[in-house]
Amino acid sequence: MYKIKVKIRGCKNIDSLGELIRSHNIKLVLFGEYHGFLNQILVQRKIIQSVRPDFFLYEMLEEYKVLNEKDAKKFLSKPDSKDFSFISTYGELKPMIRLARNLNLPIIGCDIKNMGVDKDWREKKFSNKEANRITQKREFRQAKIINKYVSKGLVFALLGDYHLRNNGLVLSKLKEKKVIIVRPLFKWNERFNNPRKFKNYEISYVIKMLQE
Repeated sequence: MYKIKVKIRGCKNIDSLGELIRSHNIKLVLFGEYHGFLNQILVQRKIIQSVRPDFFLYEMLEEYKVLNEKDAKKFLSKPDSKDFSFISTYGELKPMIRLARNLNLPIIGCDIKNMGVDKDWREKKFSNKEANRITQKREFRQAKIINKYVSKGLVFALLGDYHLRNNGLVLSKLKEKKVIIVRPLFKWNERFNNPRKFKNYEISYVIKMLQE
């Protein structure tokens, strides 16, 4: 269903990724997500099962936390069509909540409320300056939360793929320097594409070590 290209010395595939992480005391795995445009949950599950993190950080959960079974039941009881925020509905986020609970992980938001926009954001035309200001605010927050939890244990953080770009604030603000990055490839090119539906044969994934 998907292809994996592992570009880390001493690591042959996803199954050996967890062993490499533990043997090298790596504390952070970043996964680039294409929110709603790809079904990435199978590869996310496989990586989490290999890595066995202590904390699961999720951008789309914004400032919310689901720490235990009680929290998960409360979240999953909400109608799918109910707005979680100006950005997402509960139904859109439930698959990731179920994944975290199935793997017995706390799942913690690592973004700002409503991702920095108001309820009319879909009708607005943001200037480049305003869009950059919102992105910077979000990425400072993302890096801050990642750094906080990395100090406590092994972290799997799921962010929009755009935030993992080389010149972005997230990577530049990380305190942890040994970082695994998993990013989707489209037609085997590593770049941020305009959102559209992709077919399975067009999608691959690359796993790299930051600064290796």
